[in-house]
Amino acid sequence: SFSQNARGEKFLGLILSGTRGWVFNLEECHLVDPWFATTVKEVFAWWEKLSITAYFHGADRGALRTLTLRHGITSGDRMVILTVSGNPEFAIKKQELDSFVSLIQKVVTPELPAHLSIVLRVQQIAKGQPTQFYEMILSGPDYIRETVSVGCEQHEFRISPKAFFQPNTRTANNLYAKAIELANITAQSVVYDLYAGIGVFGMSLAHRAKEVVAIELAPDSAYDAKTNSQRLNLTNFTIYEGDVGKVLQEKKDELAKPDIVIVDPPRPGLDAKALLQIIALSPQTIVYVSCNPKTQVENIKVLLEAGYSLKAVQPVDQFPHTPHVENIAICVRK
Repeated sequence: SFSQNARGEKFLGLILSGTRGWVFNLEECHLVDPWFATTVKEVFAWWEKLSITAYFHGADRGALRTLTLRHGITSGDRMVILTVSGNPEFAIKKQELDSFVSLIQKVVTPELPAHLSIVLRVQQIAKGQPTQFYEMILSGPDYIRETVSVGCEQHEFRISPKAFFQPNTRTANNLYAKAIELANITAQSVVYDLYAGIGVFGMSLAHRAKEVVAIELAPDSAYDAKTNSQRLNLTNFTIYEGDVGKVLQEKKDELAKPDIVIVDPPRPGLDAKALLQIIALSPQTIVYVSCNPKTQVENIKVLLEAGYSLKAVQPVDQFPHTPHVENIAICVRK
């Protein structure tokens, strides 16, 4: 985050926990590739020379909001996203933007065949209206690449700037493989991949199943799922964009009934409507992947009351040196 205090001092880094948005200048981070910290320091030095101000949400003034860095661990691809205010009064000038692009190209460009993408994101707010985002590709492709390996299968995925992807690709391979193994999928299985993101679970198991139906709310992720499945020539994979509970309700008479349902929801867990619809579908197996075991437990209690039993639990350490863990739970119908 870009930030300034009342004295005009500039800060670029992470927000301090327990504060009202106080940002400290990031010098080093051991959780990510070194180019992240190098980029943050170089962008801060670029900003120090300019009169551009940090964005202040309370008054909708200022220009610079956030700097987002994405890294393709298996491809080496790098993506730099500069998010600015949509208030035209504080629009960043072309000369300033050109100098930003030149800086990033100079200090961030990786060795071939990896590529660098630079993206400008404009975040526009208006009272009583939903926040709107506009993206412009300033340099390079509009995606980074990651290769997922499950058993003998390898799939390369293209990931848009806003689309979600597991942050630790190497251990994500273990996560996908273990979840698919525990699901016990056969050539006759109809599988639902819910909260699908860009559809990695569904596409990784599509060759093992009869049919895969994926549902994802975020438009960017749903778009990536569609384009990746087409690029991979997966004819038995279908993606629906929308709220999981709503889509399941609307499509209940159109879609084949699932034998296996895989869910990978965000930290709040399954919402009540989605959980109700999944129970109504009555799949034989539910594979529940969670980054928040606390909400996972609450959801599983409901499944147990609905006639399921907990067959297996397998944590995967996706986030070394942190207290967080990804957890797989297998629930089967009694």
